[in-house]
Amino acid sequence: MNTGTPEQSPLDNSFALAGAWLAARIEDDPSLLGLGDGVPAFERTVVHERPDQFAVVLFHQADGVRHVVEVQLGTADTTQIARAIAHLEEERARLPLIPHRAAVAAERIPDSVLAAAAHAGQPVDVIALRVEPSGELATVHGHLLHTRTEPDAPDGAPEPAH
Repeated sequence: MNTGTPEQSPLDNSFALAGAWLAARIEDDPSLLGLGDGVPAFERTVVHERPDQFAVVLFHQADGVRHVVEVQLGTADTTQIARAIAHLEEERARLPLIPHRAAVAAERIPDSVLAAAAHAGQPVDVIALRVEPSGELATVHGHLLHTRTEPDAPDGAPEPAH
């Protein structure tokens, strides 16, 4: 979990997440995304044109996997899954001998996004971001809602489903 004073968000809820604030919290403490045991190492943030969207690349030393997490403030949508898979493919091309996983994270996850993740051509984890206000501070943490356990092969290609 990570705490801090969130910047004012354009959303109606004053404790709704602001992109730059959330990106900084993830950089400080990548474990707030809730991806497995241990603390993944932050590698970099990929900034998008829209201020409510960005991606982070993390390396989880415990299992040797790089995670490409596409973050979108507010409600997730199926285009977020497409962006996550595109980023995953770019990262696999850069480092093909390291296993990679894609994930999407948002404050609200509609059933359509869960269904799209379940049927995506690649395993895509789905993370619900929770904001818990406490006075003038807010705590943010991720809750893994969906994961597929099909591992990456060492060459970066996904293993066939059994």
